[in-house]
Amino acid sequence: MAVLTIARELGAIVRGEELTLCNTLKLHCVSKATLEKRFAELGIERDFLAKFDECKPGIVSSMTNSAEYYWETLRTAILQELLQDDIAVIGRGGNFLLSGMVECLRVRLIAPEDFRIGQVAKEYSISDHEAAKMVRQSDSAREKFCDYYYGKSWRDPQNYDLVINMETISMEELAELLYPLLPSTHSDTRKAELQLVLQSQIIKHTLFAVKELQLHFPEVVCDESGTVTLRGTVPSAAASRHAEEIVSKLPGVNAVNNELTVVLRDVANRIPPFMH
Repeated sequence: MAVLTIARELGAIVRGEELTLCNTLKLHCVSKATLEKRFAELGIERDFLAKFDECKPGIVSSMTNSAEYYWETLRTAILQELLQDDIAVIGRGGNFLLSGMVECLRVRLIAPEDFRIGQVAKEYSISDHEAAKMVRQSDSAREKFCDYYYGKSWRDPQNYDLVINMETISMEELAELLYPLLPSTHSDTRKAELQLVLQSQIIKHTLFAVKELQLHFPEVVCDESGTVTLRGTVPSAAASRHAEEIVSKLPGVNAVNNELTVVLRDVANRIPPFMH
């Protein structure tokens, strides 16, 4: 699988141009529309995605497991796409999410603010004043999103392989620039390893969906024999047994090694997913 991640400033490119770029590069575009479909398949309402998409969660959401559940769903959805095709992940901190997992070309598209304001004003048929506000709010939201979920700076050029000013570069020129730099398709062995990673992620996501488990610090490890090791904390022995029962019934699971720790607690702590 060839993998490209694209971080973009609002207004650096026009809406829809990322799909054109992906088609030119023969990459499946993993954008908001793709994620809406995957989230729906995982039983998540569209409003839930909209609430957390590319922004920092509110105080209430961060105190419960809602923000964490969003991140686990996002990771599950992108991993599912990863194993289906050569992909380009648009936004959502894709470069951070896939770091250390697969080789990918990490690109950030930028442009001068006045250029971006003009682009946004034209695209949304709004005043320059309204466009400026929209651009700055978008930048702030995307920076806070990456800081909260990954502990990384969205703006830092060191987090990308290429930072490209789109003011004078066409999408055709961008495609010509990126094509020879895309990493080669991964081997069958690597795909098999990623399949185990996806299986672990699906199990973790399944457990997060059961709110009464109150699962924290989750770690799920799957091996080739179908044995699943569960680690993390739950509030009771009953919750631990319930988690084991849920996992034992999932496809591909032959045995469960339950290493969950029972920790009594009254209020769930806010633990950003990137710390797990």
